[in-house]
Amino acid sequence: MLRLIGSTVVALLLLAGVVQANFLETELGARAMGMGGAFVAVADDVTALHWNPAGLASLQGVQLFGMRTSVYSVDGLSEDAALAAYGTGSMGYGVGWMRTGAEDPYMGDLYSEDTLLAGYGAETPIDGLAAGIAVKRFSVEAPGYEYYNDPTFATGGDDAYSADLGALYRRGKWSVGGVVRNIGEPKLQLLSSTADEDLDPVVSEFRLGGSYLFRDVMLMTAEWRAPREVPEYYESHYSINLGTEVWFYDAFALRAGMNRDRITAGLGMRTKHVQIDVALLSERRIGSLYRLSAIFLW
Repeated sequence: MLRLIGSTVVALLLLAGVVQANFLETELGARAMGMGGAFVAVADDVTALHWNPAGLASLQGVQLFGMRTSVYSVDGLSEDAALAAYGTGSMGYGVGWMRTGAEDPYMGDLYSEDTLLAGYGAETPIDGLAAGIAVKRFSVEAPGYEYYNDPTFATGGDDAYSADLGALYRRGKWSVGGVVRNIGEPKLQLLSSTADEDLDPVVSEFRLGGSYLFRDVMLMTAEWRAPREVPEYYESHYSINLGTEVWFYDAFALRAGMNRDRITAGLGMRTKHVQIDVALLSERRIGSLYRLSAIFLW
């Protein structure tokens, strides 16, 4: 019963106005999360589709990605993702799916936010500079809300489209990247009684970052984020994200970072064809978030 109540409360809170914030804040991959989310200037694997589509240009071969997240230890609340990408070393393509969902063992699915992505990145005539685009389809559903028999509830949910544009410049051990996210600022709603002027968009955001590889083993990265709007519980409109990654024998990695006022940490392990990463984000207000992801390479 406690699990039922907890899951229902979470779903109703999401319906009350956090839908757009979740689409903005959901991020991809344990590696990036362990580095404080400062990944716009790194973007060197399949998750570039989410972080900076220009990074798809540097991929070689096929990469498959999967992710599972325990969100603040709330039963039934999770974030999942699956991506696939192919690159030639000068251009790359990617497709993917991301979900934030709440479910209950008795009522089934209560609430879900899904994002479908398709992206392309390629080198430009300027040496070291790549550009990319990712098209996104947002959709939101709340089948559990039918329990309350609200006539204004949209049974089929809602969906909308947006896009990200990115650029990435690499020179030796340095890289600089920038991305404009959620172009067009789509709006979604589940209650038809909500007036258009009261709908909150999935807000646009500009991210600018840089990274440096120190002595070929320590990657240091920083990122400045400037969303057009932020949730009221944030203390600052802008944020600086910091991260570092150290590889040992090219097989094991330690990561640490700062995501706004949240501390992150992570571990990684890789072989020729598999990389597995785990990460922790400590949120002082509501607890910790744990993430596991894997990349398969050919």
